[in-house]
Amino acid sequence: MPDLSRDLADLARKLQSAEGLEATALSVAEAACRLIPGAEKASISLARKGIGIDTLASTDELPMAADEAQVATRQGPCISAAWEQYYALLRDTESDTRWPAYSARVKELGVRSMLSLQLSLEDPDERIGAINTYSTEPEAYTEESIHIGKILAVHASVALVAAARHGQFEEALASRDVIGQAKGILMARHSLSADEAFSALVQQSRNSNVRLRDLAERVVRDADQR
Repeated sequence: MPDLSRDLADLARKLQSAEGLEATALSVAEAACRLIPGAEKASISLARKGIGIDTLASTDELPMAADEAQVATRQGPCISAAWEQYYALLRDTESDTRWPAYSARVKELGVRSMLSLQLSLEDPDERIGAINTYSTEPEAYTEESIHIGKILAVHASVALVAAARHGQFEEALASRDVIGQAKGILMARHSLSADEAFSALVQQSRNSNVRLRDLAERVVRDADQR
């Protein structure tokens, strides 16, 4: 597969240059959408037994909402992939019988099929991860999707472990929390939807050349001072 080999080589170079765990995770999520046939959106999640799931990076709001649905229902492909098997495939949320509560919830979000792939992360707190990909089409994933996904998961695991050694999982998760707070402030202040608030933060971050987390902290700090 010469094209896949080239794409993975390009990804490896990009992951090496990514600054920090969060940026590395976002690069992996974006690569999943680009490389895995059928994948439209993706997230990188961290799970801890008996605690729940934290979304480390997401290509947009839908994967984050879908990850939250797994926490709420305590079931879903991410949980299965993270703790039980190397991958989990949800072929169609309309007919799924393995995770009925979860499937019903994400179907309302527009998700019709999903593929989660286990990430092997060295972590003393028994934290493990998964690449979660989503499609608005039923039966979107093929054997090729699973094959490429497994290869990507191996590359991603190595890159994420390396990034984690130069930072802390807790710091990355704190970024997610403050971004969520800033998003909520913008939603209330300007009557925006969750997607619109997130897009506004991302756009302002790019325009001002300020890290998304730093910008979010500024929004939260300014709101506290009002």
